[in-house]
Amino acid sequence: MTTEETDEAKTQDDLVVVGSSAGGVGALSVLVSTLHKSFPAPVVLAQHLDPQRPSHLGSILERRSTLPIVIVNEDAPTPLEKGKIYVVPSNRHVKIVDSHVFLERDSVERPKPSVDLLLSSAAKAYGEHLIAVILTGSGSDGAAGAVDVKTAGGVVIIQNPQTAPYPSMPLSLPPTAVDHVVDMEQIGPLLNDLLQGLQLPLTEKVEDPLRDLLVRVSAQTNIDFRNYKASTILRRIGRRMAVTHIPKIRDYGEYIRTHPEEIQELVKAFLIRVTGFFRDPEAFNVIRETIIPDLIDRGRENGRTIRVWSAGCATGEEAYSLAILIADQLGADLPEWNVKIFATDLAADSIAFARRGLYPENVLKDLPDEYRLRYFERVDQGYRVSKALRQVVIFGQQDISKGVPFPRIDLVTCRNLLIYLKADLQQTVLDLFAYSLSQSHGYLFLGKAETTRPAKVTFELINKKWKIYQCLGDPIPFPVQENAFRSSSGQMLRDPRRRQTRTAVPVSNELSSPEIEVTHLRRVNETMLRCTNAAVVIIDRSYRIVTINAAARRLLGVRDMAYDQDFLHTVRGLPYQEARRAIDSVFREHATVTLSELEMEPATEGSGRYVSLTIMPMQMEQAAPELAVITAIDATEQVQMRRRLEAVEREHVNLVNELSAANKRLATVNRELQDANEELQAANEELMLTQEELQATNEEFEATNEELQATNEELETNNEELQATNEELQTTNDELTARTTELQDLTQQHRMDQLQLSSVLERFPHYAMVLNATDLTIHAVNPAYRQLLGDRDVSNVPLTEVFAGKDMDELINVLNRAMRDAESINTAPIVASLAADDTDSRRFVHTIVPITDTSGSTINRLFVYSEGVD
Repeated sequence: MTTEETDEAKTQDDLVVVGSSAGGVGALSVLVSTLHKSFPAPVVLAQHLDPQRPSHLGSILERRSTLPIVIVNEDAPTPLEKGKIYVVPSNRHVKIVDSHVFLERDSVERPKPSVDLLLSSAAKAYGEHLIAVILTGSGSDGAAGAVDVKTAGGVVIIQNPQTAPYPSMPLSLPPTAVDHVVDMEQIGPLLNDLLQGLQLPLTEKVEDPLRDLLVRVSAQTNIDFRNYKASTILRRIGRRMAVTHIPKIRDYGEYIRTHPEEIQELVKAFLIRVTGFFRDPEAFNVIRETIIPDLIDRGRENGRTIRVWSAGCATGEEAYSLAILIADQLGADLPEWNVKIFATDLAADSIAFARRGLYPENVLKDLPDEYRLRYFERVDQGYRVSKALRQVVIFGQQDISKGVPFPRIDLVTCRNLLIYLKADLQQTVLDLFAYSLSQSHGYLFLGKAETTRPAKVTFELINKKWKIYQCLGDPIPFPVQENAFRSSSGQMLRDPRRRQTRTAVPVSNELSSPEIEVTHLRRVNETMLRCTNAAVVIIDRSYRIVTINAAARRLLGVRDMAYDQDFLHTVRGLPYQEARRAIDSVFREHATVTLSELEMEPATEGSGRYVSLTIMPMQMEQAAPELAVITAIDATEQVQMRRRLEAVEREHVNLVNELSAANKRLATVNRELQDANEELQAANEELMLTQEELQATNEEFEATNEELQATNEELETNNEELQATNEELQTTNDELTARTTELQDLTQQHRMDQLQLSSVLERFPHYAMVLNATDLTIHAVNPAYRQLLGDRDVSNVPLTEVFAGKDMDELINVLNRAMRDAESINTAPIVASLAADDTDSRRFVHTIVPITDTSGSTINRLFVYSEGVD
């Protein structure tokens, strides 16, 4: 919600309202002493005091303040004037209406004066021109009013609890409602700076500097503020310029360039993160009536499981609202269902507040009374979400642009988040949602404020007004981004529009040697393994590293490429004997071995690194060398956390033992018994706090486990693809083997035919020869011809060099015609003589037959059968 969505303030003056607990007299004295006598706004002070005793707050503050003190004690409205401090009585409630202070009598049982009532009325009257100061105290008064101030666009300042005498800031104060947390001595100067910023005269031409500044902010944060209302943007920038003491917007732009941390403060001033239970009730009616029943019907078919993801959950109201809807429809069956609502946000303080589940009363204003009674517990600080619902919702800190999506999600809610992001980052987030929802064909709830439209091939619009979509199609690949751009923290983000696609690896009969197989495997590593966050190493039987990806190099401390190096000696600090035995077992037994929590670089007191190794056998082809795949996971944090938990448990056991002994020892003395009871109460509070911390840690582990499970499923998908490729290669190899067998059979048959033909020619009593048809050279002759030629070798000798005579030209023409027409020809008697002895002329009748294959095609050979004629 932005300030454009609130009503315009009825006044353009500024106002400072201060709320304090009963013990805050000293703090108020410090505050008024730091206000300059030319303070440019009125100040209204409200402090909880005993209504039965007269208040001397006004006289106390007069001795410390340079500003005039006005005691509000009349029923008539008191006008507010700049440079004055107004102190309200302790037995009356006070409101701000039209630049006046109103006292009223209220029978509602709450501390008087009510800081919540004062802040809420001032927020309605002054809007963005209001600055609220809340001093620490043990109660909850002021938390609800601070939410109203922030909603109206005002500024909320709280005293630093770490330096306050009463450090328990109202637990129900949402961190999203706080702009500044400062020490008591710095509140006065900060008020002066902010008020100067609110009234900052922008005499310079601001169009170009403002545009340049917003472009720089957009480039650093991926949030586009250029469509915001100019007056609102300038006002928020003016506040930061005043705090940083920079008078010109152009100089402030240069300041941001040299101080990147200021961009985060400016963005925090631009954005007003306001949420609530069942915000937009009509939208939640649609969810309750159409979406939740469908999720329950699907859940019954899926082992009574419902999984929801609330992205950008802020302080958790939306996640708990979804939990209420599901719990309301499941009723008494809720404990039998596995309902998980993953609520994530970038702000750690918001996640911590949401996990506590404690909210001020006005945050529950849109919540039906029935839900408040069934799912909330009344506490001193407001309302706490019931334990049953808090166990359903799992909160975790996550940057959605860089986080891993949760798998198999049935419903994703992401409202008023995408509108702040650039188009590229919007598409990144939508791709993550599509991956989470694709397996279950789940729903995406964006809300009417969102302007982005998911792709029609992925999502189908269900409700146009509230932007509710349903994911279509089969499960999609894990989104892997290739193009990167920088986030506000300087880290690299990936462009989701370019996904990793599976490419066919060409099959080549030249890849026969193990060296080429290794080259191929490393090429696969470059295209696939570098895109995964999992640490992967592939080694051969001699422990040589065949390939290793960047994640493995970082985790295992390998500085260079490490190809062909011994894995056991290359990884520094690796337990040599244990790792070698595991690798040998994998190659020997062809079974997967897991080494959990190996200590790397052993150090004293358990401060080393720990990794978990999973070693799996791998053989791409039958003839290929044996390989093993090693995946590594950093287990240092888990080991350290387990040891800390064990230490805490030991401390708890020791503490319980000590308290038990103290109870026995102090049983005889009443005073000692009272002291022991106080110690037990303190220990109980510590145990409760520890239990909440352990619960939070458990939820973080569960969220991390979901992310690791998604990564594991992607690795399984890649393994299936490799298996499919291997099967295709095996099929191709089988086909080539069958073809080779066929060719061998044909070759054997051809050889037998040749032998039979040679045998026939050897026994043939007449003259026979085979000629090459192209050049009419002699290819082969039978024994009769060889005898006629005097055993002369005439292979590859032209026919005209062996025979001569007047009819040779005619014979050559007949041979050419037989080859051209591919038909047999019988010649008339032809006179010919041997070229070596032209005196011996003979007459022959020739039969010329073109030689063909089994299909009838000629093979460039002529068979000539000659018979002598007398």
